[in-house]
Amino acid sequence: MDSGRFIKVLGSSSISYLAIIQSHSEVMNVIMFHSVGSDQTSWTRNWLSIEEKQFEVFCKYLNENNYKSHFLDYWLYLQSNINEASTKDVFLTFDDGYLDNFLVAFHILKKYSLKATFFINPEFVDPNPGIRTRKHKLSSNTLGYLSWDELQFLYESGMIDIQSHSMSHNFYFCSDKVIDIYDGQDQYCWMSWIERPDRKAFWQTEDQRNFVTYGIPIFEYGRALGVRRYFPDQELVNLALALRSRNLPRDEIIRQLNKLKHSFPGYYESESEMAKRYWYELLESKKILEEKLCKAIDFLCWPGGAYNDLSLALSKKAGYKASTISPKDKDERQEKGLNYKRIKRFGLSAIHLTPNGEALRISNKRFIKWQFLAKRGSKLHKLIIKIVKVINKNVCNRIT
Repeated sequence: MDSGRFIKVLGSSSISYLAIIQSHSEVMNVIMFHSVGSDQTSWTRNWLSIEEKQFEVFCKYLNENNYKSHFLDYWLYLQSNINEASTKDVFLTFDDGYLDNFLVAFHILKKYSLKATFFINPEFVDPNPGIRTRKHKLSSNTLGYLSWDELQFLYESGMIDIQSHSMSHNFYFCSDKVIDIYDGQDQYCWMSWIERPDRKAFWQTEDQRNFVTYGIPIFEYGRALGVRRYFPDQELVNLALALRSRNLPRDEIIRQLNKLKHSFPGYYESESEMAKRYWYELLESKKILEEKLCKAIDFLCWPGGAYNDLSLALSKKAGYKASTISPKDKDERQEKGLNYKRIKRFGLSAIHLTPNGEALRISNKRFIKWQFLAKRGSKLHKLIIKIVKVINKNVCNRIT
């Protein structure tokens, strides 16, 4: 059967959404989203966005099946009162503070009486005053980040809680190994954030590639709160620019730089410098959010799930009561004490394929609901997700 047709069959089939849902391994379901309703915009990372119809179907399902949404303070309460937890408890969370969280997601959440928590990076908050409105459903004005006025409005609605996503959401070089040469690639958009932090809130809507010098070397990098930062020697950077001016192939420039890097070693931040930077990320974000919104900030979401023993320890010292835990964390650094807890989340997303680096969407408005049911233990929906993934893989193979 043609894969596109099969997706349509799945979308219109009479699947019983009231089928028995077995208990999830984690009784309390903490669900992660990012963007909603910006999937058809020009944003180069629109694959992070859930289709509006998919999200509404999911919210409607929760409402009609008597799920109760809560803020994370109730999640924390349940950690010590597990007998009061219900499989119908859900905790909806949104990372990054995108404008569409207000213009699209909030109105759907409000329609179905669902609460959610937004994790915010203060450096990405739009500094402009005022509360924006959505022009129409096909408009691209959903792009951008929330302003302080909008965050205050959301918090005062009683439907949205605001918590910390750290200060910067940056990436940094973390070794002396050259892996690429900057040529305006989208995956290095974070370099413009470092060069012009005052323009972070606008990176979705303006071309910021020229904030960074073309031709500079890209070293191995990682998330801000999980790495010791490396600073390259300026002489090596100058050499990279000189080699690029000679129109040498990219691979040859990288090869030569890695061969010569020992003559221009650069340096790593010290232990105290790293701790000071982490402290800024963790405490300053907490302080700013508390001062701006006049509320307690008790929960931390690690950007990209990146942390280490030092940043984890400092997050406790900063006064957070709980933080998210990465699904990649094999050690499961979970605090067994009473004062600091770790939040396990699972992400729900639209159907996306990225053959050859280009986003391709197979649309089905029920897909995130299927994911939810599958992760709640439904064998039927686990099978559906598996079938869809096989179809996606076959489509990818044909495209590539």
